[in-house]
Amino acid sequence: MARVTLRKGRVRPVWAGHPWVFAQAIARVDGAPAPGDAVEVRDPEGHFLGRGFWSPKSAIPVRIVTRDPQEPLDEGAIVRRVERAAALRRQLGLPREGTDGYRLIHAEGDGLPGLIADVYREAAVIQLGTHGMKRYEDVIAHAVGRVSGAKTVLEVASRRAQEREGLSVEPRVIRGPERKRLEFTERGFSYAIEIELAQKTGFYFDQRENRARIEGLARGRRVLDLYSYVGAFGLAAARGGAEIVDAWDSSAPVIAEGASIAYANGLGDKVRFAKGDARRVMQKLSQDGERYDMVILDPPKLAPTAKHLAKARKAYQRLNASAMALVNEGGVLATCSCSAAMTEPELLRMVALAAKDARREATLLAVGHQGMDHPTLPAFPEGRYLDCAFVRLT
Repeated sequence: MARVTLRKGRVRPVWAGHPWVFAQAIARVDGAPAPGDAVEVRDPEGHFLGRGFWSPKSAIPVRIVTRDPQEPLDEGAIVRRVERAAALRRQLGLPREGTDGYRLIHAEGDGLPGLIADVYREAAVIQLGTHGMKRYEDVIAHAVGRVSGAKTVLEVASRRAQEREGLSVEPRVIRGPERKRLEFTERGFSYAIEIELAQKTGFYFDQRENRARIEGLARGRRVLDLYSYVGAFGLAAARGGAEIVDAWDSSAPVIAEGASIAYANGLGDKVRFAKGDARRVMQKLSQDGERYDMVILDPPKLAPTAKHLAKARKAYQRLNASAMALVNEGGVLATCSCSAAMTEPELLRMVALAAKDARREATLLAVGHQGMDHPTLPAFPEGRYLDCAFVRLT
């Protein structure tokens, strides 16, 4: 097995539990590993730190899978981790009555860096983001289908992973019958989403607990849901007793799908979907004197890496100041960031600055994060990517 030796001064994060070995941390590579081969990671004195799969074109050439010197990286290791991930979801009560859509495997948090798997009742969607995971795709598909009961396992591509790893991935059915829609329930809501409209691995399961919080705050409020996708936040607000929900997204097919889902759940008269760019929508609503008791702002990732953070801060601040201008006195802004580089302290500082720009007083009610079926490692801050601040404005 090839050996990767780290530079002096670059050992401590990996030793402490961070799963990524960055290219600049590597002193030398002994052997000639091919993409996807298992490699050992050692410190400058030769002490064993872990094993992972080799990704020579990536800025992260190794992602640690095991820290047990006796455990080989083979099919058995992959299957054991899939089974362990399924056992954790059962402990978390997933699936359960009213919720049969959930994340089964969350990459580093489940000891399988480069692998994401979501379950949609009788279908599972996997994303293979490294050469090592791609090499075991058939084993993974079989194990995921077995532990989840999914009859169909689909693979979706990650553009970023393909660029990072030099992978070539086409969306396809790995096993089982073809499916045109992902059908599932979440907290009693029924969803059916065309696969062509699915985002990433299909749906934003990570916001489950934050949607529940929105539902608890919505009674009697006029609600604006921006970047709504198929309107999951808006549906939660409507069931929570919102007076009306205006849901906006820039995709006409997504809006149509959201309206269909709302009617299927008996909320078609409460959630009004419309097509529009969020920035322009907020500008127009402000000019028209429209105001809401709750605004939900869940934009796409604006800071994919730390180097994008400075620019992203300004964009987030402008978006949030515009959203705050639409909130009635005593109303609530729920503002989210799915960028790991935008940490919770960064997000809250941005909210404070946006409030200054909007000439509002902001009081923090709560901060939500990704659901427990999206676990991460204590030494891996990059895994804690989702923050949602609930702010009262006066």
